[in-house]
Amino acid sequence: MARQYKRMPPLWRIEALLELSDRYSSGLQWRETNGWRKEGEMAGKHVPSTGFYLVRFDGDQYQAHRLVYYLRHRQDPEDSDVLHESGNETKDNRQVLFLTQRKSHSNRAPNKYRRDSKLHTDF
Repeated sequence: MARQYKRMPPLWRIEALLELSDRYSSGLQWRETNGWRKEGEMAGKHVPSTGFYLVRFDGDQYQAHRLVYYLRHRQDPEDSDVLHESGNETKDNRQVLFLTQRKSHSNRAPNKYRRDSKLHTDF
């Protein structure tokens, strides 16, 4: 099953809360201080099981590399994959990120309905 990405907030909302950062491997820092974060602190929490950074705001959680791509390119990644450059084993979002369109398999019939050419040679 294809991944379904969470809809991104509007760019103006992201820019109000976050800015790109060369200081942190999440690639992001907070723009404002509130009760639990300070301006200039790293935005995002590293998740060791996946190696990715997650950022929480407005009651939702977003993958930091998708936010970084959106801020850099001013283009919503929508349902595309945002990938780290090969060789970026630590998933450092300060390095190159690129967008790739996933191949759609939505037109394909489920496996149980496909014909095996070896079994159905008379069709």
